Amino acid sequence: MSGYIPLLVMLAVSAVFAIGMVAASAILGPKKPSGYKSSSYECGMSPVGTARERFPIKFYLIAMLFIIFDIETIFLYPWAVTYSSLPHSLMAFELVEMGVFVVILFIGYFYILGKGALDWDESDSGKTVDRSDSAVKAPRAPLRYGNENSGPVDISVANASHGVPSYGASSQEQGRQFAGGKSEK
Repeated sequence: MSGYIPLLVMLAVSAVFAIGMVAASAILGPKKPSGYKSSSYECGMSPVGTARERFPIKFYLIAMLFIIFDIETIFLYPWAVTYSSLPHSLMAFELVEMGVFVVILFIGYFYILGKGALDWDESDSGKTVDRSDSAVKAPRAPLRYGNENSGPVDISVANASHGVPSYGASSQEQGRQFAGGKSEK
């Protein structure tokens, strides 16, 4: 039981420290709430549409594929660390085993690449493309985020609902006003 005393002391000190930091922040921190500060933050832009939109299954598929291939490549690190400490009789066997592992990994990678699972643009799926065509070298269409059909965005309504003062200025002028700069009006 005496072996657990340092662990319990560490847990108690960390709990007191965490609770103390939260309490000190609540007591000493500035308290100037506003509608602008309470609004949702979406990469510096006003939120568009609803948060309850459906995402295409392709996002989840790519996330799962990333996790699978990431975890498989993590197995390479312990092998590389322990490879030099192996007896010489096992080094060739381990090298062949890792070669088989990497070949299987690449077969899976090229399979999903061939199936188009990593292609973000769904408009080209199922089409055969002539590689000599100059249209192949043309820039791709912009990415779709899924909220294009949510309707037009009225910035003045969004700013008024978030407590952002609208002085009849353009968005660039409002940005300068928030940054502390002066408007050119």
